[in-house]
Amino acid sequence: MKQKWVKLLSGFGLLALTLAGCSKDKDEVSNEEELITTVSLRFQEIGTANSFVATFRDTDGEGGNPPSNFDEIVLKPNANYSCSVELLNESVSPAEDITEEVREEADDHELYFIPAGANITINRVDLDSKSLPVGLSSTWLTGAASTGTVRVVLKHKPGTKAVGDPVTKGETDIDLNFTTKIQ
Repeated sequence: MKQKWVKLLSGFGLLALTLAGCSKDKDEVSNEEELITTVSLRFQEIGTANSFVATFRDTDGEGGNPPSNFDEIVLKPNANYSCSVELLNESVSPAEDITEEVREEADDHELYFIPAGANITINRVDLDSKSLPVGLSSTWLTGAASTGTVRVVLKHKPGTKAVGDPVTKGETDIDLNFTTKIQ
């Protein structure tokens, strides 16, 4: 009887080791999605002292309470702006700076700016190690007065980022539509 228990326990031990060997290696586990509660677009009109920040803030994340802040982007016609993006997780104290994580993992992230209706051209100026756009820094050139939106999308593309990637490729970390006025 004692031998049966020893064999049974040995069998369970072998099964446990086998299952442990089948688990994913830490390097194979996909990147855990970060909670981004706050997105700030910091604008500086080139050649002037004019600057402002357009912010989206939803401190409890997607679902739950509605966003506590969702600013409009208001730009002058026929002007040129530099824009930097700040990403935060303000659900924790102190707030976690997700911008730095995206910068450190630039080869796996891409920010898209998609204007609709607003007379604006946006160029991403920061690049990853493969000379592909990241989007944490950009220039915005406005045209004539108009109203529309600028969709801001952050994609996570581990190991797959390539030239000309569409906004549909990768996992979405943020997807926001800022009302945009050129006036």
